[in-house]
Amino acid sequence: MQFTSRKTIGGRAWPSISLANAEQEKALTLWANSSLGLLLHWWHANKQQAGRGSIGVSALESLPVLDVTKLSKDALSRAVAIFDDMKHKELRPVNEIAQDVVRAEIDTRLATEVLGFSPELAAPDGPLALLRQKLALEPSITGSKTA
Repeated sequence: MQFTSRKTIGGRAWPSISLANAEQEKALTLWANSSLGLLLHWWHANKQQAGRGSIGVSALESLPVLDVTKLSKDALSRAVAIFDDMKHKELRPVNEIAQDVVRAEIDTRLATEVLGFSPELAAPDGPLALLRQKLALEPSITGSKTA
């Protein structure tokens, strides 16, 4: 998922999502680019081609995501600050998620600074690191690519 401050027209492969304000959109974009967000996208995506997953516009309504409208003002502000701090950092392709230090930073900061989870969740040998390792090994994500 990408964020743009410009009005855009989406399509089947790149639907536009409009929330109440840019802060909520930034928080949702942060979530969607986290390992947890990617896991849920992968889980619900149509995986007819190896290494690809798409979700149609109508299916987006049932996609489980972080409800950014329920974040406290403080948590939303922290999510926006993380987004603004990291928006120019380059993410690796999803099949390289296990080696993606930027995605690991998103996971750590989102989990601890926004969601209030224990730092152990995002430790280098913690559950989020294990999730990234497992996603990197998933054939429907890797397709014919190698990290």
